[in-house]
Amino acid sequence: MNGNMEEEEFEGVEERDPERNPVNEPLLKRNRTLSSNPLALVGAKVSYIESLDYEINENDLFKQDWRSRSRCQVLQYIFLKWLLAFLVGLLTGIIATLINLAVENISGYKLLAVVEYIQQERYLMGYLYFTGTNFILTFIASILCVCFAPTAAGPGIPEIKAYLNGVDTPNMYGATTLFVKIVGSIGAVSAGLDLGKEGPLVHIGACIASLLGQGGPDNYRIKWKWLRYFNNDRDRRDLITCGASSGVCAAFRAPVGGVLFALEEVASWWRSALLWRTFCSTAVVVVVLRAFIELCHEGKCGLFGEGGLIMFDVSNVAVSYNVMDIIPVAIIGIIGGVLGSLYNYLLHKILRVYNLIN
Repeated sequence: MNGNMEEEEFEGVEERDPERNPVNEPLLKRNRTLSSNPLALVGAKVSYIESLDYEINENDLFKQDWRSRSRCQVLQYIFLKWLLAFLVGLLTGIIATLINLAVENISGYKLLAVVEYIQQERYLMGYLYFTGTNFILTFIASILCVCFAPTAAGPGIPEIKAYLNGVDTPNMYGATTLFVKIVGSIGAVSAGLDLGKEGPLVHIGACIASLLGQGGPDNYRIKWKWLRYFNNDRDRRDLITCGASSGVCAAFRAPVGGVLFALEEVASWWRSALLWRTFCSTAVVVVVLRAFIELCHEGKCGLFGEGGLIMFDVSNVAVSYNVMDIIPVAIIGIIGGVLGSLYNYLLHKILRVYNLIN
């Protein structure tokens, strides 16, 4: 007891030491959370991060815990995994469709107003309206990201890859990040910036999965006893994998492509049971997208809303191909492969030089 009091007094004296030179002390202290900056390059200094535990230690205690559970509890756990996979696909499909409808209508009304100015030969007003609208949309997206959710910057796919491979990425899947990601994507794409909705939709799907797995945001969590089964890194990882695959499916309307993206690109831990759950999520996304397409064909989605996430849809046009058409397509593929290999080679060399400089 006396030793602890002496240590506290010594620390207090050390903090109040008048001979201490504050000029040499750093003004800012290192934050012990990951500064998730998607623009960081190789060689940058990273802060302290934690790893995630995805392995199951099948010791005697673990086996005893499973044997002590009743059949009803096991069925609850299995049912909840499939229910959450279904909800992830449902919510991801709805949000992706609403984002696309907002982008289509905002861009459509903006271009319609510009066309009216051009028809009236008021070219300067059309130019000012077009640039001013794009500036406002970009400003809204950027100010939300900078002030409220910096972790929403960028596509979010690198951080999802890091999380699914065992690296904790703090504050990447919160409710604020999800809201800013949705509004920011609408503003940035509607402004005509050189970006798309594919990467943000993957991040949005992961955020939805994370929030469902933990019962909602930190301040407003649902106190449901069944969610205690998901209070571990392994099940949360599986659910976020379903969310990432649902985001890819929503972006390209490709359920198998979403599953293969999660299998080949983002997840290192994979099981056959997870394959079926991710496919369940992507299948639900496709059903939701198709339902909105049928709804929008009736004119209930605004003046420009089509419902689908593919802008230039040619499904209603009969297209015929000849054998000779394969030759230019093959040449384009060869050129693309050569340029892609050259890009990867130069990028590797540049990053090596950058790493040596720093």
